[in-house]
Amino acid sequence: MASQTGSIPLFGGLGLRPIRPSDQDFLLQLFIESRPWLSWADTDRDVLQALYEQQFRTMRAGLESVYPEHMDFIVERTGQAVGRLVVDLGYADWRISELAIVAAARGKGIGTDLVRSLQAAAESVRLPITLSTPMVGATDGRSLYERLGFQVTAVRPPHYDMAWIPVSRRVAQAAGA
Repeated sequence: MASQTGSIPLFGGLGLRPIRPSDQDFLLQLFIESRPWLSWADTDRDVLQALYEQQFRTMRAGLESVYPEHMDFIVERTGQAVGRLVVDLGYADWRISELAIVAAARGKGIGTDLVRSLQAAAESVRLPITLSTPMVGATDGRSLYERLGFQVTAVRPPHYDMAWIPVSRRVAQAAGA
């Protein structure tokens, strides 16, 4: 396992590294790109920027209270920041709280490689992965996750709750173990 300051290698040449104070501008811009619906507010640019910054701070505080043990990473490809992953590695499941890829890097398999890397690790400890994905947004997260074996477990507008169960666990459940 990599040290706290190093990078964790994943499929597709991706790596994860802890967030640094110098990443805050990147994270805010990624937050803005990932939530285009906030820009639908009919207001001036300064008010919209203040809205995004307020929502960003609120999201960070929410993560801290709901998932106090979460791990917050910058996703890198060939050493360049291309996204963010927030995951809570619990004892009953692993929860993807946030997965966002910069607009310029979308459609290049980064999300797929990242989720497959998590699935391979979760399979080794026989733990499911859970998440919620927006019904609206920059990308159709539901189709990506369904392609990777996730199933919708609940529809709670404006989100779909989804889960992926490791093959080893499904086999054990089918056998009655």
